[in-house]
Amino acid sequence: MKDLYYKIPFDYKKLSNGEDTTKVTIEESLAQFISVIISTIFGEYKYDEEFGTIIWDTDFNLLANPNKLKDMIKESIHEKVNQYEKRLTVTEVTLGVNENTLSYETNIRVKKRLDITVYGVIKNTNEPYYFKSSYYLAPFSFK
Repeated sequence: MKDLYYKIPFDYKKLSNGEDTTKVTIEESLAQFISVIISTIFGEYKYDEEFGTIIWDTDFNLLANPNKLKDMIKESIHEKVNQYEKRLTVTEVTLGVNENTLSYETNIRVKKRLDITVYGVIKNTNEPYYFKSSYYLAPFSFK
């Protein structure tokens, strides 16, 4: 069972029927868990109130200095991924803040988009690794 990684969300129907569920590589497993860490609000995971990142706390904070918020988010992601993802040593986190225009049937909205890249080294193989994803703010959502 060591070094077996499963796709999330789990296919419980397959598991209950005795079938095997979809397996993924360590890189995909790391990406899945980093995304969970990034998108979890503090206190959401009842067994560890500190699991998650500060992104949710800054989601609607429009009055704060944008550079300070950016630094706080980068630091939070770096700290929490290093703390909770034991298979990876995080070497750097980069954060880009952009604006996207989203069209809906009745209106157009401009939303801030966070482009997050986490660089690191996989501990077991000593291979370089990077995770890149985008999230929208106000309200927080995935791209």
